[in-house]
Amino acid sequence: MIRTFDDIYRTVERLPKRTLSVAMAEDSNLLGAIKIVEEKGIAKALLVGNPEKIRETSREIDFSVKNDKIVPAESPEEAAAIAVELIQLQKADILMKGHISTPVLMKAVFNKEKGLRTGNVLSHVAVAEVPTYPRLILLSDGGINITPDLESKKLILLNLIAVANSLGIESPHIAALCPIEKVNPKIQETVDAAEIQEMAEKGEFGNIILEGPIAMDVALSAKAAELKGIKSRIAGKTDAFLVPNITSGNAVIKVLMFLANAKVGGLVIGAKVPIILLSRSDKSEEKLNSIALSILVSDYHNRAN
Repeated sequence: MIRTFDDIYRTVERLPKRTLSVAMAEDSNLLGAIKIVEEKGIAKALLVGNPEKIRETSREIDFSVKNDKIVPAESPEEAAAIAVELIQLQKADILMKGHISTPVLMKAVFNKEKGLRTGNVLSHVAVAEVPTYPRLILLSDGGINITPDLESKKLILLNLIAVANSLGIESPHIAALCPIEKVNPKIQETVDAAEIQEMAEKGEFGNIILEGPIAMDVALSAKAAELKGIKSRIAGKTDAFLVPNITSGNAVIKVLMFLANAKVGGLVIGAKVPIILLSRSDKSEEKLNSIALSILVSDYHNRAN
């Protein structure tokens, strides 16, 4: 089982090299990350956007980009469409957001005729390595689905399990996160969590151990479960969190990043290929981690199919 991002990097270094299709690549942090993955030999990139700006930004970071790796685009909309088309033409394996807004890129992804939909729900999976926790933490969905209903949560859970499996977690321990451990009809996420746990116990999601409703302290600490008198099979060894809404998911990851010194990466899963959707303010490290994670998931998906 993979427990750190260093483990992820060591794994992807042994895998076939993937190609990134980057929409509006004229961003120094992004190009800095691509420079490193190319130097490591784990990925290469097709850079879609303004050729002059891409070359200028590349020179600023001493990154030599060949002309045949730059694909001209005159607007964000054109860059998004071309970046998606490169995936459809099988010239690239992973879609990556550059200096472009998420709605513009996702509009191209969702295009009925030329997009990357498969019929599955798209959801974001964040992966965090926290110094005080002995395993990677997976969390979904803090990036795409705002307030998912029960049916959407089931599909988000399947995507979450797929990422866990790609990390070598054959039987992931998953917490359906809630503020309390009892069902309260006034708190819809507790009702949904109990239903999802019942489905998991019937084997509807495969080889997983899921508990819900369950609060964060119990999921992370066997001692907390003991003090609260809760019998739990996952307390203190939870791999993944199914969160009730985008706000809670986004908040948890940001707290881990800024207050717990967590290493973080993430991707959108459910489309034809992994999609890397990062904030334009994210540092090169987050971009690097997300690229490596996406390569791992892409390889697992290809082998599974």
